[in-house]
Amino acid sequence: MTYYIGIDIGGTNIKYGIVDEHATILEKGLFPTVINDGEKIIQDIADKVHELQNKYEIKAVGVCAPGIVRADGYMVTGGSIRSFWGINLKSKLEEKINLPIAVENDGNALAIAEQWIGNAQGVSNYLVIALGTAIAGGIIIGGNVYRGAHGAAGEFGWMMQGPLDFSHDLEDACWNNTSGVVAGLYRKYNLALSEAYFESNSDADFDANSAAPPVHDARVILDRARQGDVIASRVMDQYYEDVAKGLLNLIVAYDPELLLLGGGISENEEFLTNLMARIDRIKRHHKTIHEMTGITIAEVLPCKLRNDAGLIGAVYQVMKATIL
Repeated sequence: MTYYIGIDIGGTNIKYGIVDEHATILEKGLFPTVINDGEKIIQDIADKVHELQNKYEIKAVGVCAPGIVRADGYMVTGGSIRSFWGINLKSKLEEKINLPIAVENDGNALAIAEQWIGNAQGVSNYLVIALGTAIAGGIIIGGNVYRGAHGAAGEFGWMMQGPLDFSHDLEDACWNNTSGVVAGLYRKYNLALSEAYFESNSDADFDANSAAPPVHDARVILDRARQGDVIASRVMDQYYEDVAKGLLNLIVAYDPELLLLGGGISENEEFLTNLMARIDRIKRHHKTIHEMTGITIAEVLPCKLRNDAGLIGAVYQVMKATIL
């Protein structure tokens, strides 16, 4: 049996898995990301690969990482891992690991995983959007990842929504900050909580320590909205609209066969039901999109794969490269 190692580099942890040629994960685990030391991250990955080589016959290693990644493994950016910016991660790993290595952007890896064993099997042209800390995206055209001229295709989170206020950094208006779960939903909800608290406690004698604690769980906000909480309802209503507008904009721009939605919040049935209802409402009120629904307007479906999608997609990419 041929085995591959999948590595998913995140800002907090690095996940790894032993994956066979049928996408079965035989063993998996994680270790902390030393986020401020790129050389230590590379050495930790190499050490883990060498450890796993003592147990399995490994053919290649697939790595997915945050940021803009060129096809040759050069990291134009590295997301929150600043020490990865401007390095060739593939070359640096190959200096320490005597195996074929492929390095892929995390959004692209998710899209590739869905192609292999997910909801995009047999689909040649599709988009994948992951609602996470910010927005991750992958574009598949003709069955292959579309990278753009500089490897930056799929950075959908940089798109701007709504009126532009030139007295502030315009990145405040980008899709990351309206539709990312952490950068958008949590931030806006907690800001609204704070504003409401201070407005209702304008007396100089109030105790700021008694303010409601910040929320970092979408389920809490969804529950409060369902129970009629005014702030949660208002924030969720705007969030559904911002996500839905962004998804429909991508559909009319790319004309995909399918758009798959990932990220932890997409696993929540209540969220999905409400989002699909908002997408349908926008379609009905947009004359041309309404007329083209069922003809050119792609369906939005959830991704099939969850937490292991990054390392599975990275393996599939390196597996295709080593087979050809």
